[in-house]
Amino acid sequence: MNVRQKLLGGYLLVAVMVAGTALISWQANTASAERAATQEAARLAQGIAKDVSIGLVRDREDEIVTPLYYSPSALDRYLRRMRETQHRDVVVVDSGKYILGDITREGVGLVYDGDAGNEVARTITDGESRVFLETGAGHPDGIRQVVVPMTSKAGNTIGAVILEYTPIYEPMMGATRQAQTVTLGSAAVVILLVVTLGLALAGSLTRRITSLTTAVRTIRSGDYSHRVPHDGRDEIGRLARAFNAMAEQLERSAREILAKGYTDSILANAGEGICGVDPAGRIAFANEAAGRITGLGVGGLLQREAGVLLPEAEGLCNGTREGLLPRPDGTAVRVEYTISEIDQVGAVIVLRDVTRQRDLERDLRHQALHDGLTGLPNRKLLLDRLDHALTRSRVSGEPIALLYLDLDGFKRVNDSLGHNAGDLLLRTAADRLTGVLRPQDTVARLGGDEFAVLLEAPDSVERVALACLETIARPFAVHGREAVVTVSVGVVPDAARFTDADEVVRNADVAMYAAKDGGRNRYLIFETRMHEQLLNRLDLETRLREAVHRGELRLHLQPVVSLPGGQVSGAEALVRWQDPQRGLQQPGSFIPLAEETGMIIEIDRWILIQACHTIRQWQEESPRTAPAWVSVNLSAAHLDLPDLTEHVAYALATTGLSAHCLTLELTETVMMRDLAVTSIRLQELRELGVKIAIDDFGTGYSSLGYLRDIPVDVLKIDRSFIDGLVGNARQQELVSAIMQLGHTLGLRVVTEGVEDADQLALLIAMGCQYAQGYHLGRPQPADQLRALLTEPVRTG
Repeated sequence: MNVRQKLLGGYLLVAVMVAGTALISWQANTASAERAATQEAARLAQGIAKDVSIGLVRDREDEIVTPLYYSPSALDRYLRRMRETQHRDVVVVDSGKYILGDITREGVGLVYDGDAGNEVARTITDGESRVFLETGAGHPDGIRQVVVPMTSKAGNTIGAVILEYTPIYEPMMGATRQAQTVTLGSAAVVILLVVTLGLALAGSLTRRITSLTTAVRTIRSGDYSHRVPHDGRDEIGRLARAFNAMAEQLERSAREILAKGYTDSILANAGEGICGVDPAGRIAFANEAAGRITGLGVGGLLQREAGVLLPEAEGLCNGTREGLLPRPDGTAVRVEYTISEIDQVGAVIVLRDVTRQRDLERDLRHQALHDGLTGLPNRKLLLDRLDHALTRSRVSGEPIALLYLDLDGFKRVNDSLGHNAGDLLLRTAADRLTGVLRPQDTVARLGGDEFAVLLEAPDSVERVALACLETIARPFAVHGREAVVTVSVGVVPDAARFTDADEVVRNADVAMYAAKDGGRNRYLIFETRMHEQLLNRLDLETRLREAVHRGELRLHLQPVVSLPGGQVSGAEALVRWQDPQRGLQQPGSFIPLAEETGMIIEIDRWILIQACHTIRQWQEESPRTAPAWVSVNLSAAHLDLPDLTEHVAYALATTGLSAHCLTLELTETVMMRDLAVTSIRLQELRELGVKIAIDDFGTGYSSLGYLRDIPVDVLKIDRSFIDGLVGNARQQELVSAIMQLGHTLGLRVVTEGVEDADQLALLIAMGCQYAQGYHLGRPQPADQLRALLTEPVRTG
């Protein structure tokens, strides 16, 4: 047992004694309170027994006192008054334990059996008061009772009085517990103080002793620099000062003994190779690291000519150099070596293997200047090469050109097939672009789906641009599927006439955007006017973002006519933009921009609410001419939203339009992006009662098989099938087959793009049930359409 344990043991013994004293005091207080409660209860019971056996105190001197013992009614009144005034429950029994009086009248006349230990009978026999715990079905925890003998005036025991003393016991014990709590709290504080004092004192002493023992172990391990605090004037402090003096003496002695061995150990275990060269130029000393770096070992280095070992060194001259060091196994390492001459002694050569460091630096430079996905140069490296090419071009006069490429439709592939498929497509596109260029040309990935091509002294810029269009237009094999994308190319053929590389890249970017606006899958050569077009595009985007909030969008309806009667059965909701600067704009002038910037979702939602509200109002005001349904187009971006179903339900609820009066149109391409997810989303919409239509059927995947897999209700044949229908028997057979298949599947078939009477007559002859087009009615505001629908639409 150490000193700390002994000290703590003594203080803990004191604490235990204090705790024991507190517990004894607790028990003594409890016993005293119980005795006091019992004695007080017995005194009260004896007074009651005297009232019952002798009689109550006389109010007048001439009053005759009759013992309650002989008057059951008087006894009952007495017991009830005791209950009401003093809240005491009393039972009076005779010498045979028969109950004479009880607050519960049902028990009178019965033998009292609440004393499990027969305390009542024993009290009647020996005249001694007793306490017991009455138990029963109504009080399983028991009732504390005191029983006292009841004697007559003649001194004979005639029965007993049983008094519940719980009302006396509990207050007394409550007061006692408060005192006991104070006692235990005081004891706990004393114990805490004793333990705290013991811990502090023991900690102080043992800490100083531990410091000394730790210092001794440290000195034994060979570290003579360790010292201990020597504060205090007691025996431990004097011992600490003596120890420090001894340690200082040992440290001085050890420093002298270990100086030479310490130096040798440093040289032998250094991570860098260290060689000592004698005045004759031969290696006289080499450590393990030098032997490992050179591959010769320590023995192979000794007495070797240093000049032969370091062939790139021009003599043993001071300085730091770097070079490849051949090794006996045929490999070579890149080393950095420093030569330090020592007068009249020779020189010291320090070797460092920097092979991995240089490889890492090379990798970092490559990563900083190349795209991690494709391995192509990135924007930074492109700008650097473009700057150098501009400088050379201005000196030599050779032309240089820059192409800026952006893939068309890449986002669709990335969203439908996944990011891994998108990455594969980008790598394949990079390989294809590299394959159509010369070795001296540079193709770089600028980010996302954007690439750039730098051509120095090209034979034909247009030829390279066309080659890029053709190679990207070929289908891509992506995870077992074919994906088709195109590319828009902006060309700056005379880059040297611009100020710097940033301006060249910016102009090529502007030309690329012009190519996209011109229809995509083409190249355009930069012209100065394109800057103005780009600014106009940015201005158009800004104004389009505010169009919904400013109330500039307009809802137009195009009738869908049932054939052959010509009645308007439904209408397709279309949007127009009342641009304050350019007037009423058709969808083709702003919908592509809205889809590109994400504004299409807000426009879609506006159309949905307005179409539902307009048709519902029309149905209420003029049910005879109102369309039975309205079709609303949904974009791909809107279909991707998780709250699409909730938003459609909200539109129906707020406008009051019945769900079966709403048809949502989606193109084949949008539906087929992810068939499993699309089917679930469309089924949710159909469960609302909304109908689903395939718009522009035949322009996307052109597969009739998927009609059984996608929950749809309406099939809209694209206008491209109607153009040239008259006089083309093969095309007529195709359209007829599509209509028959749709009818067989229970779908409503609507033919779009009916432009003249001949087309309409032919469709009627083919059994077409619904049609729409300019010949049947142009898109127009709802109020104008209502005014025209007083007569059936012409069908001839």
